[in-house]
Amino acid sequence: MDPVRFEKSQKLRQMNRIPYAAKFERSHMLKAGHDAKDGTTMKVAGRIMLFREMGKLTFATLQDHTGRLQLAFREEELGKEEYKLLQKLIDLGDFVGITGERFTTQKGEPTVNVKTWTMLSKGLRQLPEKWHGISDRETLYRKRYLDTMSNPESLGRFQFRSAFIRAMREFYWSHGFTEVDLPVLVNSASGALATPFSTHHNALDLDVFLRIALETHQKECLVGGFDRTFSLGPVFRNEGMDPSHLQEFTMCEHYASYWDYQDNMRFTQEMFSSLLMKTLGTMKVKIPDRSGKLIEVDFGGDPGGRSLGEGCWPRLSLHDVILQDCGIDYDSCKTAGALREAIKEKGIQLEVDTTNLGRGNLIDQLYKKVSRPKIVSPVFITKHPIDLSPLARRNDENPDITDRFQLVVGGWEIVNAYSELVDPVDQAERFRAQANAKKGGDADAHAEDDEFIEALEYGCPPCSGWGMGVDRIIALLTAQENLRDVVLFPIMKPQHYTAKVEPVQIKLTVPSVTPTFSTLPSANTEHLLQHADYGHLLPAAHGLIETHTVQTKAHLIATGAAMEALARKFGGDPQTWKVAGMLHDLDWDSLQKDAEKHCGSTLEQMLATIKAPAELLADIRAHYAHKYGEEYPLNTMLRKCLYCVDELTGFIIAVTYVRPSKKIADVEVSSVKKKLKDKGFAAQVSREQIKECETLLNVPLDEMIGITLEAMKTVSGDMGL
Repeated sequence: MDPVRFEKSQKLRQMNRIPYAAKFERSHMLKAGHDAKDGTTMKVAGRIMLFREMGKLTFATLQDHTGRLQLAFREEELGKEEYKLLQKLIDLGDFVGITGERFTTQKGEPTVNVKTWTMLSKGLRQLPEKWHGISDRETLYRKRYLDTMSNPESLGRFQFRSAFIRAMREFYWSHGFTEVDLPVLVNSASGALATPFSTHHNALDLDVFLRIALETHQKECLVGGFDRTFSLGPVFRNEGMDPSHLQEFTMCEHYASYWDYQDNMRFTQEMFSSLLMKTLGTMKVKIPDRSGKLIEVDFGGDPGGRSLGEGCWPRLSLHDVILQDCGIDYDSCKTAGALREAIKEKGIQLEVDTTNLGRGNLIDQLYKKVSRPKIVSPVFITKHPIDLSPLARRNDENPDITDRFQLVVGGWEIVNAYSELVDPVDQAERFRAQANAKKGGDADAHAEDDEFIEALEYGCPPCSGWGMGVDRIIALLTAQENLRDVVLFPIMKPQHYTAKVEPVQIKLTVPSVTPTFSTLPSANTEHLLQHADYGHLLPAAHGLIETHTVQTKAHLIATGAAMEALARKFGGDPQTWKVAGMLHDLDWDSLQKDAEKHCGSTLEQMLATIKAPAELLADIRAHYAHKYGEEYPLNTMLRKCLYCVDELTGFIIAVTYVRPSKKIADVEVSSVKKKLKDKGFAAQVSREQIKECETLLNVPLDEMIGITLEAMKTVSGDMGL
């Protein structure tokens, strides 16, 4: 709170002027006032965004959700005392109500000549210094009100989201669908392959789940006599967070009696044609590809056609796209073990631990790794295997696949749809198989749902179901690479959050070749993990590496993977730590290995292109301790880990190059330790800095090498090793 502003609010009270009004009757929104004719009397209201005193005339700019309008306060109009009073009491950010007459200035600016003014809400905090455009990403997410207040494009993005959802509802209603409200708390987390959130219902003394989908209850509606239903709302999946996944996100699902998945494909293309024309006025939209580059995609076609004609979106089988992209024929791999071995033989490193995954989830992870990122224009992916689709109907001609499709655009799955399984016996058998997979360690496997099976036993009409991630399609259509940019209030860690971990014991005596850091925490101090979260920059980090690096690319990829692994060990944010590792030597190639300029203005300019927060540059400079140690001390676990692992990843790459196979898969901890003892090998690498892991991190050298080596092996393909 600003004490000066507070005093002004108290001054208003003393003058019997209420600083926080109950209401204000407006005759015009600001855009309507802007467009009105000269001489129009109006009552307008909004936030003061500019305030320029010019003697006996003061100009101000008023802003509301429709736009801005200039105000003119004149001493001769308001009187000397009232004019002086408003100059003393009005600040930027205040909400005021205005009565006046519209005119146009000599410079052609529509303006309201103020007759009377009323304080509607006195702001007690100053607007941010750069109130005209908040750019720090973390501030945008934590304080969205500052973002939408100061960035018109952000406000417009969320207004577009509202308009798109409204258009969806209207489209459904025009096609005979009924909207149904569904419970958030459920006894069984059904309808998708996902890890649920759980909570406890105190009144019932019952453990329950937060819903992971909007499916099973809608099918029960069809059992009960509804013909076509849809539901819009949040669902919750307790899984990883990245730019294209959130744990809480908005879903739309619909179910139509007597349809199959082919009907739903035609309906989907018809829906998109209607929604895009209604909200954007065009079928051609620029969307970001996986590298963040904007490309134009044509969503047009002939959705009413009964056959695949010109303009219809392509329809490709999941089996064929995987086979084409990596050479694996999963039909020949009848078990999870066989498929796991085939993936290993191809040298493909999946994004998750595959040890306990069932065959269906292995296929899904393989597809997401090798195929989905390559799809840009709208494509229907069809013919998913039965063990990947526990709620889908078996294909009549091939019982090993299901009648299912996914709509993929820009590398993102936008729609998932089925010809629904309505055979209660078949459904119960699949639930049991999924339950066995869950017992075997597959956390994403489907749980049994006896209540749903009972409903199906009363008879359900043939039907097709459809689900779409609303956040994803909004992000795509507004060219946002991160889902948090289309969610008004995404969940964030508290700013002063520290994970509950054991204190790290720090030895204050360090080798003489290592800089002394006066700000190292004492042995009795609980360590700070990181100064800020900037994991949302991960896609942009990949783009910077592709743009600015050649020789150091493998080293940056390796360090990013190692930092991600260390974050998991110490409780930090894996994406944030990975970004720091990936970008720490980003300028090295451009500077032609000029150590004196390293981490200087060139790096700062590179990071500015992705609007990186200052904390990222500070974390990177901290690893170059010989130059920046005093200004940017090693006072977080992130910085300490980056300092130690930087030299180690480069050394392991050097060890790999001298192996006969030149493959990192053949490198072992023992061989790295052996080479460390050979002072003539990779002599430029600081052994002392690597060994600081034992002092700074309390991690034995063997363990540090093991963590780093295993992390590097997971990205061996990207490193070319």
